[in-house]
Amino acid sequence: MMQRVLWLASWYPNKYEPVNGDFIQRHAIAVAAHLPVDVVHVLQLGANTFIAKDNCVINKKGMLTEYIYEFAFTPRGISVVDKIRYQLAYKKCYRKAWQQYKQQFGKPAFVHVHVPMKAGFMALELLKKENIPYVVSEQASHYEMAAPDNFFTRSYFYRSNTKRVFANAALVTNVSATIGKKLASLFNLKEVITIHNLVDTAVFNYSGEDLHTPFRFLHVSSMSSQKNVTGILDALALLKRTAADWECVFCGPAGTDLIDNAAAKGLQDKVHFTGEITYTQVAEQMKQSDAFILFSDHENFPCVVVEALCCGLPVISSTAGGVAEAVHNKNGYLVAAGDSEDLYKKLLHIIDHYEVFNRALIANEAAALYNCDQIANEFLLVYQRLQPAKKVFEESAS
Repeated sequence: MMQRVLWLASWYPNKYEPVNGDFIQRHAIAVAAHLPVDVVHVLQLGANTFIAKDNCVINKKGMLTEYIYEFAFTPRGISVVDKIRYQLAYKKCYRKAWQQYKQQFGKPAFVHVHVPMKAGFMALELLKKENIPYVVSEQASHYEMAAPDNFFTRSYFYRSNTKRVFANAALVTNVSATIGKKLASLFNLKEVITIHNLVDTAVFNYSGEDLHTPFRFLHVSSMSSQKNVTGILDALALLKRTAADWECVFCGPAGTDLIDNAAAKGLQDKVHFTGEITYTQVAEQMKQSDAFILFSDHENFPCVVVEALCCGLPVISSTAGGVAEAVHNKNGYLVAAGDSEDLYKKLLHIIDHYEVFNRALIANEAAALYNCDQIANEFLLVYQRLQPAKKVFEESAS
């Protein structure tokens, strides 16, 4: 009988936030092709949110079982008190979920935490009380100073608890070596293993289409300030002065401010906003495009970059986070974050020199690195290292 693996996920898709941590879910699906994976996610809706009763939604897909918990909570209108009550209720719900899991399946050999805060507290308790070691995987980009809500500006409670989760982990992984090095330095970790975000290459692949007329740029994101869409529009406004036969499609929940910004720059005939689209529709948009743009101020290892590469798209991106681990001069161009003039120059250059890119080669090389089986096997190697692991709980990180 194959051993089950218990995942404690701080972020995970749910009915309130369908794409929250969807990259973690894709990792879970990939690993569950090889062994049973149970994901426990307790919703963090905030101390201002009324929830009438406890609830658990169970989703089963092959060897993947997802347990999505929400707990009853009634705000009393006193902010500090409600926050404390909410955290206590959150922990109570997680402990109840663990007891139900233990009763049904017994104690796992180890657990896997995805994003240390806040699910990591449960892993710390299991290590201390049950002697169950854990691995922690980080996805957040907030170790970059460019992030407005970066780690260094968070509360002492947040920083100290994050430190404890990392310090007591048997192994640590991160989706980029770039942020991984920062974690190693910040938390005095001997090793941070890089396991990148994956791509479903059955969906994202090279269609063999010819160059489009007009030349078609594509940007896909949450359209948050982190993605610096206004900076892209600044570069496109410069491009309009020197190149005529192009367009740019923006996919994501763009607000009226971005749409008005594009119009104010005279780009209404050049840019198109689709609104939010599905995962498979993103792949279709990529297959109908010629180059992908990402201009974020901070990232870890963005999924859309490697999805674009698997579709054979050259990528023009800022050097935020671990992007440079995927993008190089054979498959795109890198620019400094915030440098719209350099972005403009790269956009113009790619239009004029598109023939230097071998799209089939770009797609094949990316697919070999980021396909589901490849990434799943990297997790399985981590699990093999964890099997004999026993770690004495450190009451406080040094």
